[in-house]
Amino acid sequence: MSDYSADFQRILDEELADYSARALAELAAAIQQKGLVFTEDLLQSLRSEVVAASVRHVASMGLAFEEYGRIRDMKGINRKKAPPIAEIEAYVKKVGIDHFNYVPGYGFRSRPVGLGRTINRIAWGIARAKLRDNSEVRPKAWFAKTFYSSINRLIDGVTTRYATQTGTHIAARIRI
Repeated sequence: MSDYSADFQRILDEELADYSARALAELAAAIQQKGLVFTEDLLQSLRSEVVAASVRHVASMGLAFEEYGRIRDMKGINRKKAPPIAEIEAYVKKVGIDHFNYVPGYGFRSRPVGLGRTINRIAWGIARAKLRDNSEVRPKAWFAKTFYSSINRLIDGVTTRYATQTGTHIAARIRI
């Protein structure tokens, strides 16, 4: 390994770590801007992992978040059947039935007897509405545009620092 290779590895590691932190902050801001913070599950699930550069100057970064976040980003969603009721019921329980003004079959602010029955009716109402309004799916693009537009800053940072470091090493080797 040459004497400047360690410098290049360090530059790559530093730039990728900085980019990882910036990308997470930008994605979190995009989630909040698009209004996807109702339960904050997506926001809290954002994670990144950076693997340090190897001898061949290969480093990697991974981003992770809840799968439904990527689905919210997609433009073409075609539903053939209703979403799973158990998942929607869990969502209704987490949010609380007070956030739902209407219970299907009972009207506004009227509740059936029993919490379980109320949750089930709200979940079925949401599922039927999702299936009925298939053509009216409104995506909330938050990931692709935000993430892929920020990659150029990583590339610019790495190439600028590589060029500076290369110039420094070449200047050190020149003998007059």
